[in-house]
Amino acid sequence: MKKDKITGFQYDFTPRELFYFLFKKKICPNCGGKMVKEKAYEIVSSSELNTRSDPIFIQDTNVKHYYYKFKCSSCNQEFLLKDLAQKKTK
Repeated sequence: MKKDKITGFQYDFTPRELFYFLFKKKICPNCGGKMVKEKAYEIVSSSELNTRSDPIFIQDTNVKHYYYKFKCSSCNQEFLLKDLAQKKTK
């Protein structure tokens, strides 16, 4: 099997990230402007995503790891979902 071939994909959310993604208003923490959701990905080795207890990917292949980022329409600053979910918001 070719190492360059992408054989899978992964989304991962912590409970806090999922709650923010589904229910929180997407307001910029810097300026209060409206944020727009963008989907991005990185290609990582499946060995980085495997755990000892649950090897879910084929060894020695590449996997698309999807994540979400939000861009403020007012100040053009970008935030990752994991960073927004960790911030204390009102």
